[in-house]
Amino acid sequence: MSAGEKLRPVVPIALLTLLLLVPAVHNGFPLIFPDSGTYLGIAFGPEYALDRSSYYGLLLKPLVALGPGVIGLWIAVAVQALAVALVLWAVAGALDAEGSGRWRRLAWIAPAALLTALPWHSGQLMPDALTGMLVLLVWLAASRAPGRSGNLLLWTAIVVAALTHYTHLPLLLAAAAATLLSTRAAGRGWRLGLRRWLPALAAAGLVLAGWIVANGAVLGRWTVSPTGSVFLYARLNEDGLIGPWLDRHCGRDAPPRLCAIRGQLPRDSQQLLWTGAATPVTDLIWHPDPPEARWLWVDMMAQANRGAIAERPGQFLLSSLRGFARQLVSFAPLDDECPNSCRDPSGGITYILGRYRPETVPALLASHQSQGTTPKALVRNIVMPVAILALLLLPVALVLAWRRRDGPALSLAAAVTAALLVNAALAGALSDVHDRYQSRLVWLAPFALLMIAWRWRRLTLPGAHPYVRGAPDKHGDHSSAG
Repeated sequence: MSAGEKLRPVVPIALLTLLLLVPAVHNGFPLIFPDSGTYLGIAFGPEYALDRSSYYGLLLKPLVALGPGVIGLWIAVAVQALAVALVLWAVAGALDAEGSGRWRRLAWIAPAALLTALPWHSGQLMPDALTGMLVLLVWLAASRAPGRSGNLLLWTAIVVAALTHYTHLPLLLAAAAATLLSTRAAGRGWRLGLRRWLPALAAAGLVLAGWIVANGAVLGRWTVSPTGSVFLYARLNEDGLIGPWLDRHCGRDAPPRLCAIRGQLPRDSQQLLWTGAATPVTDLIWHPDPPEARWLWVDMMAQANRGAIAERPGQFLLSSLRGFARQLVSFAPLDDECPNSCRDPSGGITYILGRYRPETVPALLASHQSQGTTPKALVRNIVMPVAILALLLLPVALVLAWRRRDGPALSLAAAVTAALLVNAALAGALSDVHDRYQSRLVWLAPFALLMIAWRWRRLTLPGAHPYVRGAPDKHGDHSSAG
């Protein structure tokens, strides 16, 4: 391949990256969420997150150092959008049965950057920007034959993306399982499918090890999520499982100190976790003195969680199913809690930027998010109908792809469906229902339908190669391009 041919995709990929950055540019500042402050504290300073993976902040650290003030933030979000654009481009290439031109490929990808929640996440300083990208990377890697050139790079990218959020590991496994099982449904033999499980399992192992080692080295807690039991406690308390368990066990085998403060803990999970002086959790978990005292309370909450679930597994399952159903249909974009949280100088991103990069605060406060002038209603009126229609059509695409024995189409639709279901289940069972959780992935549905429609259109054009049901290509893949 000549140098000119290698450079051919550069311009359309650059244009796609710019499309993904349009909301952030319009905002006048990289899009943010209250949790962005935690990650920027890691990127700018020596901080380490107690309640989430710190790897996203560590990825930002070298990027924000490339420019002074707000320039470093723009570099970071631009690199992030470029990474997403490259993955979208690769997915389109893997589904392009006839090798169509780069501008036609861009034209089929562009609607996802214009009419879905995708750019509102890819331009945000949050690991949510990488969640959908992770699912697509897993599909790309799992649908390729073992030993192909580029596989190691794909799985390395998957590990890096998965490390940035604790929910990414289940999504990795769900997308890999859906891809591999659907290739079997399209006519692939089990032997090759089992061989393909090994990279996915190795990637999952590396992600687990990365979290455990980092948390052990920094916090002395050799676990995946050091304060995960606090969030589960808040959820179980809101669902009415913790209170009755304490009623039955306080004075017996429940932690006495937890029993002593039970009346001070708000029923609402978000108030329990985040309302400052209004909840003991602030002083006991987030800002204890001494810091090591927090782990006693974390362990006591973990004990209460185990006891409550063991005594009422049916109630826990029922509340989890209700949360799953609610989360599955809750995906409005721009669940950013702004303008109030964006302008709060006592915490969050305003506090962090004021501490480490005070020269960036005026730009933050002048942004549409901080001013409360983001066109949320307009964006939702465009994005929501597209997402709803795509979710309704996704099962249809699954059935049609299975009937055609079209491996790439079937496995992509299956991977996206599995990710959407698992993501909703994680939030529904272990956290509160928020639009943001599902919005970060729901754009995959219209994107997958666009790619499948494009593939099938190309396969039916005059002169296209006849489609062979279930036949892999020369690499042993069901895709025609890497």
